[in-house]
Amino acid sequence: MIDTEELAAAQPDLEVLLVEMIASVLGEQAEPTGEPLPAAAGLAVSRLVIQDPTDGSFLGVDVRAEGNLITTLAATLLGVAEPAPDDMLDVIAELGNIAAGNVKSLLCHNGQLSLPAPQLAFEHEGDPPDAIRAGASLLGNVVELVVMPLHSADPQTRWPHGSAQHEAQMQA
Repeated sequence: MIDTEELAAAQPDLEVLLVEMIASVLGEQAEPTGEPLPAAAGLAVSRLVIQDPTDGSFLGVDVRAEGNLITTLAATLLGVAEPAPDDMLDVIAELGNIAAGNVKSLLCHNGQLSLPAPQLAFEHEGDPPDAIRAGASLLGNVVELVVMPLHSADPQTRWPHGSAQHEAQMQA
């Protein structure tokens, strides 16, 4: 299990991971920022869960971005003038998948990664006190990568077909 000290020590690496992911995937330069997402902004959020098979512990990985940024990115990446909500969900899900895969490589090599759970929201609930946040400024907006220990995976968490977690869900 990743303890809170180990998670806190990884914060600078998470910041680098986020900035490099934005540059490589989106072709845009981002700068690390301590600015949080605006509280009342429309958000696009993707949550993935990493389960450590050695002890069954869970890490939540959220990628959050302002809704207007995801609209811009979806329009650019998909070559459409006005992306549909499903297009925006696809973009944030893919960003979440890439970020969580990198977090897994950094913190829990043998972990099992869930499928992304993207959503468009008006605001996000507060993070637990042991959550670690990395932020980046991109095109005048904020993107966050938040990693937090979880007591359990949400029952709605979807696991890849063929994984032990997926098989357990199918039997429940």
